[in-house]
Formats: sequence, C-alpha cells, structure tokens
Amino acid sequence: MKNARPPKEASALDKRRNDTAPDLFPDSLPAATPAIWPTEGTRKADALQALIAGPLNQADYRPGWRLAAHIKSLKDDGWGIRSRLIAHPRCRPLIAEYSLDRQVPATAAALERRKQGGFIAPELAGWLALLAVAATLAGWQ
Repeated sequence: MKNARPPKEASALDKRRNDTAPDLFPDSLPAATPAIWPTEGTRKADALQALIAGPLNQADYRPGWRLAAHIKSLKDDGWGIRSRLIAHPRCRPLIAEYSLDRQVPATAAALERRKQGGFIAPELAGWLALLAVAATLAGWQ
C-alpha cells in the first residue's frame, strides 16, 4: 500500500493508562505460589543463602565460580533476583551484583513459609522417621 499514511494521532488503545490500581479485594486473590527452595548442600543453596544475607557478586563469592548460572537457576525456580552492574576493584570490566527482591510475591511467600516453620530439612525428616520407628519397636517389647 503505497498511499497508506500513518495515523497522526495515537489510537485509543495507546492512550490507555498502563499503571495498575491496587486490587479492591486483595483477600480474594489466590495466594502466591512460593519459590522452590534448592536442595541443601548444593551450590545453588549456597548462593541463595548468600543472597538472603545480602548483595552478592562473582568477585566476592567464595564457594566457587558459575554464580550467574546458579542465579539463573534460582530465577527459574521462582526467586525474585535483581541485578545491576558495578565496578569492582579486582575486576576491570563491570560485573553483575545480585540481590534478592523480597517484594516479589513468590519470594516473599517462600521466605514467610520458611520463617513460619513450614519446612523440614530432608536430613531432619529422615532422623524423625528413624526415631518414630525406634520408639514403635521399643513400645512393642
């Protein structure tokens, strides 16, 4: 279409406001699905614990390399993680600094569930099962 001219004025859809108003009935919304906690003792779990403690970058991360891969994996599991470029004295180019975004609903739900005690470590669950079996056997004799 050679003679087609672009519209001079924005369409009605473009004029819409893109900001979102708070929900009128927040209690009616479904609860946020918590982010997935990594398996204890893994590098991904170490990275998450370091993020919970504070901002993190590769130059200061002592458990090992590939921090960006662990961060991506945590993001895929639902964790809200922000990144920004910083200048570090030991690095010539700018490097990424990661921090946990506690305002993301999945992150807040996972941290709240852990704080409320809604999580049992696998090692503890195994010991509790063993103690339950031992107590049952001791009661039968």
